[in-house]
Amino acid sequence: MSRTRLPNRRPSMTMQFVYEANHYSVTLGFDVVNDRIGEVFTHGAKIGSAMDRILDDACVALSLLLQHGVAPDALAASMGRLGDGKSPASVIGALSDLIARESRPQ
Repeated sequence: MSRTRLPNRRPSMTMQFVYEANHYSVTLGFDVVNDRIGEVFTHGAKIGSAMDRILDDACVALSLLLQHGVAPDALAASMGRLGDGKSPASVIGALSDLIARESRPQ
């Protein structure tokens, strides 16, 4: 499957979320041609920290998967879960869950 390049200017939505008592700001960019989320940016870790770099790379990977047509629900379902089978095992899984939730019709 080929990548859908997003336009240089596109609508976005920024929200706050908490994972394991850490606060993050998440911006979702929309692919208006295909009517779906096409990119994600996350901030909240100390700038320059290992977690900041991990989140940057994770957002690039998640965005590329979305732009290659991976369904948000499938992306979220593929992430690791804690022993209860529902709670995300990492902040990356929590981001995937957020993307899947925001992708569903309201």
